[in-house]
Amino acid sequence: MTSASITNRPEDVANVAISIQEKLESSIHTINDVYERTHVLSINSRIEAARVGEKGKGFKIVAQEFSQLNNEIANIANELQEKIRGELQTLKLISEAMAKDVRGQRLALIGTSVMDVIDRNLYERSCDVRWWATDDSVFSVLSNPDQETTRFASQRLATILESYTVYLDIVVADIDGKIVANGRPEKYSSRDTTVQQTLWFRRAKELRNAQEYTLESTHRDSLVKNNLVLVYSSLIFNPRELNQRPIGVLGVLFDWESLFRAVFGRLTKQDLKNDIEKNKIPTEIWIIDENGSVLASLERDQEGAQAPIEGLQSIISSHKQDYKITRTDKATEIVAWGYSPGFETYKSGWYCVLRQKIDL
Repeated sequence: MTSASITNRPEDVANVAISIQEKLESSIHTINDVYERTHVLSINSRIEAARVGEKGKGFKIVAQEFSQLNNEIANIANELQEKIRGELQTLKLISEAMAKDVRGQRLALIGTSVMDVIDRNLYERSCDVRWWATDDSVFSVLSNPDQETTRFASQRLATILESYTVYLDIVVADIDGKIVANGRPEKYSSRDTTVQQTLWFRRAKELRNAQEYTLESTHRDSLVKNNLVLVYSSLIFNPRELNQRPIGVLGVLFDWESLFRAVFGRLTKQDLKNDIEKNKIPTEIWIIDENGSVLASLERDQEGAQAPIEGLQSIISSHKQDYKITRTDKATEIVAWGYSPGFETYKSGWYCVLRQKIDL
């Protein structure tokens, strides 16, 4: 192994041990070859000394000493080979195990970092929906629905969306589930649509006050042309009389796909770039919920299915970051996961799972 062939893979420690063993065995083979040649030479020397008789006695002594020294060199080489071979094999096994653990721990930390970014981002969404549900334009269009209040509410929501580009749309529904205004009517014609049976609306109606919110997890929503979203919702009250009965529900449709694509892009272009691009390590990434359903994946069109991960139940019941290592016929498989650490009052309870297959 040359300096040019060394990568930043933990497995290279084992590769160095293998390289040392191969070079040592090659050197010992050369020593043994020299031994065979000198052994033949010493035999020939003794034969020649015996042939010339008295005149060859001195040469015979030298040949005998040379033969004895040659045997000692051969014995040392054989003894060294036996000792070093066993120790290098032990070093190889230890370094392979350590490399797997290092990689597993690193992937688990990456997974937790991903979930920290997501939880921090979604915490802000939970704050936004409760704040905007108290906006005067939202209350006005529900308490006095006409052309003017509808126009004003849509303009106000459009202004919010210009500043908060992570949302696809914001909708205002009356207490019966009819949408009376939205922030992007020119793009999403959701006004007069009934959302009474949607999960986010039904959950919102079960809330008790304006300080609470609810969430419908990742799904493709017809309100925004079947884009992949999370919908946060909160009850709408008269902002000056919060103890009154609610008059509607505010729903904010968060662009989930843009968030997880940005997060995965950072992973593949930064944290895991060498693994994927340089070392060509097959790598899969999922974000899954507490039931094991795929919320996002590096490969498209897996959303909503059970994550194709062996031992999935043990992962979602762990409630912590961890990893496991299994060896198949062709490679070592490392599955690592990070658990949602939560941020402030928000905790998704989700996992980021990474799987790599490594040839050692």
